Amino acid sequence: MMEKPLSRHARRRLETRKRLIQVAIDLVLEKGYDSITIQEITDRADLGYGTFYLHFKDKEDIVWEGIKEGVVATQDSVARQFSSNFPPQIEYYGYLNIFQHVLANQELYRVMLGGKGSSILTNRIQELLAADIINHLRSSSAEFLNNFGLPPEVIAQILTGAITRLVLWWVETPNHYTPEQMAGMLYETLHHKEPPG
Repeated sequence: MMEKPLSRHARRRLETRKRLIQVAIDLVLEKGYDSITIQEITDRADLGYGTFYLHFKDKEDIVWEGIKEGVVATQDSVARQFSSNFPPQIEYYGYLNIFQHVLANQELYRVMLGGKGSSILTNRIQELLAADIINHLRSSSAEFLNNFGLPPEVIAQILTGAITRLVLWWVETPNHYTPEQMAGMLYETLHHKEPPG
């Protein structure tokens, strides 16, 4: 079934929203989260100040939407890739997905998880990651869950803490590790076995 095309008004509204998000992310990367204002976002986007509030409630909301859209798009891409046949050691590929997304957006992660970010947004990133892990643990015969017999919520918190701390170290510390190496080291540490490949 084909989707009904968007009206000109809906397309324009969507384009305005995307422009605001892109400008907000660009400003965060340039100046850090705390330094930017809504006025700067609307000025740079060449839009009226009031237009911002037709789409977002505050600065945190717009930056979060930009981060979330990228994460969700990456998750959807991986879900399509493995939609019919999950490979053995699926957790490794989940970690790899995270590190590949971070590599593609490393400046944003450096700002958001580091000192120039927002603790509220860092918490939201962690909540999104934890929810994704919980869904994975509940929807599959996850080896990690079966081995430890712990509630999915507890495993999700442990993994989220380990992953976000490792991601921050990776983007802030000079090193030459690839996403594959980072995912492999995390997998080996948590699962006590060699990663695939």
